[in-house]
Amino acid sequence: MNNRIRELRKALDLSQKEFAGKIGLKQNAISYMEKSGATVTEQNIKTICSQFSVNEHWLRTGNGKMFLENEKKQREFFEIFDELSPALQDYLIKTARDLLDTQSRMKEEQTQPPHKGKCKPYEE
Repeated sequence: MNNRIRELRKALDLSQKEFAGKIGLKQNAISYMEKSGATVTEQNIKTICSQFSVNEHWLRTGNGKMFLENEKKQREFFEIFDELSPALQDYLIKTARDLLDTQSRMKEEQTQPPHKGKCKPYEE
């Protein structure tokens, strides 16, 4: 598990200090966790998985995907959102609502039967 914590931190492009700060620890705790044979507490495992949307099974065993995909996308979205100015945050929310409306209309159009006379079958 120790090597996977280091691998995760590198995948997130974080220093030990940055990684530690995001999970409420000090840099030396991360340095210790990354050392082969070091014990990682259950609490630290849960915190790492929660904070970084990590697949706990991967962290413990090395099997499966590193990240929980949907949560990874959400985390990335919120990190970007937090970096935007309030005006751009409002614009993004409005744009997201518009996209949701468009998606809803597209679904409705797909479920409605075709109108007679509107579309003719292709003939050669």
